Amino acid sequence: MMFRFTEASASLRTRLILIPAVFLLLGIIVAISATLIDAPQRVTAETASGLTIGGHLITYALDDVRFSADPDTALNRLLEELSHVRHIRVSYLASPGVRAAHPLTPALAKSAPGWFVNLFEPRRIAETFPVIFQGARHGEIVMTAEPGDEVGEVWDELIFLIGLLSAISTGIIVLTWLAVNYTLRPLRDLVAGLNRLERGQFDGVGNIRVAELQRVGEQFNQLAKSLARTEADNRLLIDRLMSIQESERKELARELHDEFGASLFGIRAAASCVVEAAATEGAVGPRFMEIIDRAKAISSLADVIQKHNYRILERIQPIVLNEMGLFNALRHLADGWGAAQRGFACDIVTPETEPDLSPDASLTIYRIVQECLTNVARHSRASHVDIIVDTLPSQQMIIHIADNGVGLPAGFRFGFGLLGMSERARNLNGNLKVSSRRGGGTIVEVAIPLPRTPMAQAS
Repeated sequence: MMFRFTEASASLRTRLILIPAVFLLLGIIVAISATLIDAPQRVTAETASGLTIGGHLITYALDDVRFSADPDTALNRLLEELSHVRHIRVSYLASPGVRAAHPLTPALAKSAPGWFVNLFEPRRIAETFPVIFQGARHGEIVMTAEPGDEVGEVWDELIFLIGLLSAISTGIIVLTWLAVNYTLRPLRDLVAGLNRLERGQFDGVGNIRVAELQRVGEQFNQLAKSLARTEADNRLLIDRLMSIQESERKELARELHDEFGASLFGIRAAASCVVEAAATEGAVGPRFMEIIDRAKAISSLADVIQKHNYRILERIQPIVLNEMGLFNALRHLADGWGAAQRGFACDIVTPETEPDLSPDASLTIYRIVQECLTNVARHSRASHVDIIVDTLPSQQMIIHIADNGVGLPAGFRFGFGLLGMSERARNLNGNLKVSSRRGGGTIVEVAIPLPRTPMAQAS
């Protein structure tokens, strides 16, 4: 079973952060929309107000200029004062024949981009005010609406509003992210605990301080303890089954060797005696020849049964393991399987020097390789198997068994055979891994610690 709670937690985290982020974005859009919707009316009102104020100032000031002793100075002062009136642009146009001593008033700088000004700028309005001095027309003052500075203020306010709301939103999202991470930490602990359960580690999770998840954590720890007890019971049961299996194998081997083997030997001896007796007595005739042929057939059949009996003995109690050593026994096993299986080739590579292993360890390694070859012959539909045995400087033996078969099926789970192999390796403080081979096939890798030599212990 593969747990996928990590993806679910990531989705929950994303949702908890994305929801307030979306609302904040909508708030920014609403604020910007409200500002933009109000902008045309605001620009129009401010521009009209500027024109009204400018018109009153010009009207009152021209009355003073008309009766002023120094009209040029009064006119210059008027234009200077009008240059500070917002939302208007004032220029002076002299009449023909009159020296134009009064330049145009420079327009105020616009801080908004041109496209934004064109978007909200209203229709320009221009008014003309004649300048009369001593009954003569000296020129005219032209006042034009100039909404650019008001549009610039709208632009500046909009930029400030966007920046302020963005900063606030960023702060809220960061705080939300921190709060979500802190709040979801118990879920991550539970996910890590589930992953450990999947790997066979039943240490549970620590104390969860979130009230809504505290009960879940307690139940999870109870589940871990229950699984640990069940796992221990299962291992004890498997160990007991393997112990009983080995005992039964030894008993069966003894029966086959002592009883069945002796009986077969007696049958062969009796058949040989019949043949020899018939030959000694000089028995002739079809009936006696038939008796001799039957006796020889019985002897041949007993010999065949004896060979089958020997092969069965080799499987249930490998005598070659004690006589030849582990590596030679493995080579003998591989050669025997390769010869017995049609279209099946088995290559084995072992180190030259065999480590000093206990009889139980040697038997365990032999059984693991034997079970692997049995599984390959039954399930893999392979044509070739490689067995590589290696001893590492870290005082560890690695048995690498790879075939070129169909590989592991979908939803693969350990059966009794692989469970037995895994428990055999575990009893030697080792471990067993099963994986698919790149290009097709299955790989079984067994790592078993070796007994430390006196030199290694001294170092």
